[in-house]
This record gives sequence, C-alpha cells and structure tokens, in this order.
Amino acid sequence: MNTMTNITVNDTIQPLLIDAREFTRFVGRYYLCEVEYVQTSQAQEKCKLTLSDSSGTLDVYVRYEQLKDEAILVDTMVHVEVAKSIIGEQSIRVCKLLACADDCQTIGTSLAALPIAKCPRPDIFKALLVMESRIESNVMKEFLCDVLLQRHVAAAYLECPASLNGHHSCGAGLLEHSINVAWNILGVQVFKPIERDTAIVAALLHDIGKTQTLTNQQRPTRLGCRVDPHHLTLELCANALRKLDTKAPLLAKRLREAWIALIPDNSKTNGEKLLLIDALERSKHFSIEGEQSMAFLADAEMGVPVTSANH
Repeated sequence: MNTMTNITVNDTIQPLLIDAREFTRFVGRYYLCEVEYVQTSQAQEKCKLTLSDSSGTLDVYVRYEQLKDEAILVDTMVHVEVAKSIIGEQSIRVCKLLACADDCQTIGTSLAALPIAKCPRPDIFKALLVMESRIESNVMKEFLCDVLLQRHVAAAYLECPASLNGHHSCGAGLLEHSINVAWNILGVQVFKPIERDTAIVAALLHDIGKTQTLTNQQRPTRLGCRVDPHHLTLELCANALRKLDTKAPLLAKRLREAWIALIPDNSKTNGEKLLLIDALERSKHFSIEGEQSMAFLADAEMGVPVTSANH
C-alpha cells in the first residue's frame, strides 16, 4: 500500500453504509464479509464484495485484477472509494480504489465499525448499541471500544457461543449473555453514575476471553482446550487497562478486581464483598439461569450468597 493510500485510510471520516447507499461517491474503511465471483458477458472478470458495519451491508463491485493485486481476504478490513456507475440500464456501485486496511490493531474507533453481518442475532446486536448508549462516561466508552474493536476480538464477540452445552450455547450466545448481565446490572439502584458505567462495561466484557476459546461452530479452539477463558479476559483487556490506568486508575482497579473475582477458586472470602463484584456475580448467575432482571430485586437482597453455576 502506498503512502497516499495510508493517509487516506487513516484520515477518512466515513459514512455509515446505510447512508452511503444514497451517495454517488463515498470513501471509507469497512469490514469485508464476503467475496463472490460474478459471471459477466464482458471481457473483464468482476467480483461482488459485501461490506458491513453496524448499520447493515452494502454490495460493491470490483475488477478481479484489483482483488488479486491487493491480496484482499474475507473477514478483514478494506479501504474503498466507491462510485455509482451506469452499466447498460443498471446502476451499480463500483470500487474506484480498493486497498487492504487490516494493518491496524483495531477495526475502528467506535462501535459503528462492528459488522452486523457477522452476528446471527441482529436484534441482540442492536441491543449492544443501545447498552453502549447508556454509558455516560466517555472514558468508559473509550475503554469498551478499545477492547471490543480489537481485530481478533470484534467478529468473534458477535458470533461465538457463551458455552458448549448449556445456556447461551448457540451462535451469538456470548453477546446475548453479556447483554443480559449488563441489563441486570442496570437494575442495581445504589450505583452512582460512574459506578454504573463501570459495572456495565465489566458485564459486557466479563467473558470476552471466550472469543479465543470457543468458535462460531460451537466448538472449543485449540487454545480453549488448554487455557481458562477468565485469564484470557484479563489478557485481552490488558492494554486497555494500562491506558485506563493513566486516566482513571481507580476504575481500572475496580475492573481488575471484578474480573479476578470471577476466576474459579480465586474469589476472596474475607471481608465485605465490593458492590460491583456482588452485582456482577449475581447478574451473571441470573443470566445463566434465565431469571428476571435485577430491576425486579430489592436492594436488600444484595449480599445473600449466590448458588454457583458452570458457564
């Protein structure tokens, strides 16, 4: 990729794909979900690329030579410059510029970059966007994006299960379970605003390690046969936590404490349990058991031991 392309990829302010449908020309960096070779009566071979972001998908066309020259792969980020073109009586969107844009550690800077096409449950995907909108703290929103938008995490978070043979064992099960836990957290009325934001993020990311241990075919990965996903959760959040340490060290500490407490046989029994840890453990339990949201629980019930469940 040449220097000019690099500058374009990094500096683009791009439209959502749902809005790009109305444009005669647009530029952006998007997730490539599918490549289909198209039969054509013309001499040039064409391919149809399906792009995706949080708003939907969009098909664009490209010459086969462009695809081959750039070594474009499915399930990677691509930079495109697209223009509407008239071929015969048909109007199609044609790539004037196509380049690999998968050299960054993240797929974007906001959840708008997440590819809805990779999620088997669009309704649950939209619930994630709603839950993120409930977070008022910009620091915690940034932290959530830093973790979820990692290149090797984003798509897996949208499509993998939360378990192999239990509740949420279907596609997008991890996402559904995480949303349930976060929704339950919202029912805890005693949280201050920043505590609530931290608790929502803790809930959404508490099982993020499973993106590396379970596949979208409901099978364990090779790594998943050897490593506890709770430890991988801390690893996947490590860089974002170090960044958070410089901005809000107490919040970073609370997140570490909450996730460490979820590690089997690692929870501290001495002293009073922190509210965040108590709420997270309960919310996770209620999601696994399919029980009502914590919004239906009295605050007085906080502190009663929770029956553990494998998940």
